[in-house]
Amino acid sequence: MSVKAAASRAGNASGRETRRLLIRTAERLFAEQGIDAVSLRQISAVAGLRMSGAVAYHFGDKAGLIRAIIEDRSLRDDERRRPVLAELERQGRVHDLRALAEAGIRPAVEEMGETGYYFRFLAQLDRHPDVLADLRAGGAFRSTLRVVELQDEAARDHLPPKILENRRRLATHLVIAALADLEAHTGRDVDEVVVSDLIDCVAALYATPPSSHTVEALAQKRHRR
Repeated sequence: MSVKAAASRAGNASGRETRRLLIRTAERLFAEQGIDAVSLRQISAVAGLRMSGAVAYHFGDKAGLIRAIIEDRSLRDDERRRPVLAELERQGRVHDLRALAEAGIRPAVEEMGETGYYFRFLAQLDRHPDVLADLRAGGAFRSTLRVVELQDEAARDHLPPKILENRRRLATHLVIAALADLEAHTGRDVDEVVVSDLIDCVAALYATPPSSHTVEALAQKRHRR
């Protein structure tokens, strides 16, 4: 289905309501059952739509539906994060690893209670690195990726490239899993101690130099090549 056709179908009020219903239904089913376990037909049925091909009609395929979920949920997140990053740049604090970690996490936490199943959906999507890579290449997660770029720049002097790559991946997994857990168990009543400690943990991942054991393991790996 062409982008123009999809836009046309989403342009009227009825189409927008149906799209939102399908997005919310898919988000929940993906979060509860996993990305691969849920069929497009199942999403339409659970949403209460008679047309079994409703998802294909509105989104084209599962990849298009996943993109729509990301776009729908991440807009406000980006809107909250952009001014925070702009202020850090104005203050010359773009190498402050804790401030960067907070810029990445706090806007998401502020949306908690209104996120539905979004972070639990992301936790399932985190098991599909190729899909995430395609989404990033397509322009998704813009402000989050900007935070990651700044964290990389701040940590590059004390973390070898291979270790930095690993820390980035660990930080991503940690944040997604922690936000999914907060979403599932706390709703709007978020424990600030947990949030602050999560920010500390992410900052520490980027700030802590590798131990002598890790440096030795890295050297041995290079030598074997």
